[in-house]
Amino acid sequence: MPGSPTGGEDSGSEGSSFEQLSPEQHRTLAYASSVGSEFDFPLLVAAMGGDEERLAEQLEHLVHLGVLRERVGGDRFSFVEEEFRARIYRSLTESRLRVLHRKIAEAMEAMYPTPSAEVVAELGRHFFLGKVPEKSQRYNRLASENARAADDPESAAHYLERVRVDLEAAPGDRRNELAEVDAALGDLYYSTANFSAADRYFTAALGRLGSAEPRIRARLLLARAEVAREKLDVETASQQATEALELFDAVGDGTGRARTYRLLGRVAFHRGAYRDALDESMRALEALGEDRDPRMVGELAIEIGNSFALLGPDVQGEAVDWYQRAIDRLTRAGDWVELSRAYHNLGVSLGERRPVDGLEQLDRAREMGDRAHDPRSVGRALLSGVEFRLSLGQLEEAARDNEQAGRLLERLNDDLGLEQVEVNRGLIAEKQGQWDDAEHAYERAIDACRRFRLRADEAEVYLYLARLRFKTRNWEGSRHAFRAATNLGVSDLKPALAAQVEELRRQLDASPDSGRAVPPTGTPSP
Repeated sequence: MPGSPTGGEDSGSEGSSFEQLSPEQHRTLAYASSVGSEFDFPLLVAAMGGDEERLAEQLEHLVHLGVLRERVGGDRFSFVEEEFRARIYRSLTESRLRVLHRKIAEAMEAMYPTPSAEVVAELGRHFFLGKVPEKSQRYNRLASENARAADDPESAAHYLERVRVDLEAAPGDRRNELAEVDAALGDLYYSTANFSAADRYFTAALGRLGSAEPRIRARLLLARAEVAREKLDVETASQQATEALELFDAVGDGTGRARTYRLLGRVAFHRGAYRDALDESMRALEALGEDRDPRMVGELAIEIGNSFALLGPDVQGEAVDWYQRAIDRLTRAGDWVELSRAYHNLGVSLGERRPVDGLEQLDRAREMGDRAHDPRSVGRALLSGVEFRLSLGQLEEAARDNEQAGRLLERLNDDLGLEQVEVNRGLIAEKQGQWDDAEHAYERAIDACRRFRLRADEAEVYLYLARLRFKTRNWEGSRHAFRAATNLGVSDLKPALAAQVEELRRQLDASPDSGRAVPPTGTPSP
């Protein structure tokens, strides 16, 4: 069933049809336009409370006028022009609309004692617009739950926004109920990568709670920390996670403590402190105790696998084992977003040596991202496959995937993903022999890494820039970029690149004007 009408410019033909309407026809169309672009004859009869035959005659005449179109079967009609329906709807006063929507909702409720998900959503809309807050809340909450179960968080948030409006207008102290709704809206917007909206609602929920409900406050602080981490504000993420951990400790919430340790591990990983990240993830597993929820264990298995993946080639097998463990747990839990991340990271780990296998796992990551309606997961899986495609000589496919990922992630304002898009543009341009384009792309990526304090990524891109400049015989520029990469600790931060680092060092030492030796790998930052 359709949603609310939209406005637009009136046309001359619509104006003449509008003026030809009798008062009775206008009343019929007022009800019909309030139902939507399409409407069922039985619902219209029930809502208007009139004579069935007389209404059928009215609709027949409106069909002959070219205002309505009868669908096959005779029980369903639609407006020929959406703008005409919108004009009818806009001509109604707010008080009239309130009455119409309430009567439509009441008729629909009587007709569908066990409503489908589609009907529940329409009941929520009509009771909301009909200003019947108790029933509006009931049906919109249920519609939101149905949408979440159908992996449609955008619609779920839309329905829950109506609940929030009803609660704010309700008499009495509704702070706790509003805090619950704000927290749920924060979760929904977080799942759609709308981090600004998520943080706004988490903050509102905290403000409503005050100092009450320490367990819920801790969860909201942790949620805000997750948002800060996603926005690459690791200092704020660490601070809020620490506050949350103190509250979880005070109330003895082991699961809450585990989730906080997991976040602290992800922050450490972001900083390039992979052993610290592994330690935090192990603390999280220990904090779970006997409560080994498959979803939580699966999420932690990804983090542990990530740490092993960057602790050197000797423990790559451990990383793969943990990713496969995560896939097993998350498949059982039905968490498609995290399952996409597990396949993604498994693909990255395998693809370093076996690019075909890596691309296969990344395809699965994209499938899971599509299933979860999560464009960010899809975009990042496309990004990670670019380098593997380049290694297989699939230059056109690499460029196609990178630009598709860029369009997806730009709409989401995913700064971390867009930084990788620039790196990939550099790699692609380098393969194409477009040296200036490659250098500019690497320089843009370095600027982004500095802005968001992505030390490991910055070191990697400096290495690529040094390699590029060596190819173009810019010896001094190559040494400068190589020195920046080693000063950042590229071999420690990106162990898979260690062989490339040593090879480029040898080449630079043997190059013309090599009077100044290149510093050894792992030189500490100044």
